Amino acid sequence: MGFRDRFRNANSWYKKGVELTQESRYEEALECFDKAIELEPKSEIAWNTRGLLLERLGRYSEAVASFDEAIKFDPEFTLALVNKGISLRKLGDYKEALICFDDVLESYPEHTLALINKGITLSELKRFEEALECFNKVTEIDPENAEGWYNKGMTYKEIRNLDEAKKSLEKALEIKPGYEAAWKAKEELTKGD
Repeated sequence: MGFRDRFRNANSWYKKGVELTQESRYEEALECFDKAIELEPKSEIAWNTRGLLLERLGRYSEAVASFDEAIKFDPEFTLALVNKGISLRKLGDYKEALICFDDVLESYPEHTLALINKGITLSELKRFEEALECFNKVTEIDPENAEGWYNKGMTYKEIRNLDEAKKSLEKALEIKPGYEAAWKAKEELTKGD
């Protein structure tokens, strides 16, 4: 089997894995990604997607290992580094998660996904002022980033600045009217009115 055939087969397995993931057939999808990686072991995209699937399954340590493989084959793959940080945060390894986000932000200071996840991590550590700095930067860079506004609102809620919390959540809903978490948070805030 030549390189082109191997790549074509790896790509077919990868595409099938994506389809199965969309159908919520996660274990079967994982088998497809494993087959794709077996045929094309240096595919950082397949490793990253495998990691995302493992994260969805709550298998965070395995997800981190997959993201590490993606990064090994493409050290500039910032999305894999952010994804690794998210899984590390879910494992409770906040220090290492922050290192991942900071590594991305060192090269790309306006990387909104890294900023949001750094902010979420800081919030979980009860470092609310630092978290707000991250979310403020996100909404300055991209005023239409609903997730930035939502997380900003949730952080204001934590520090009991309910007026700013409500404004931020309303902005998130203005941008993304179907944002269920923002609706729920806003309803909780208005119960206290």
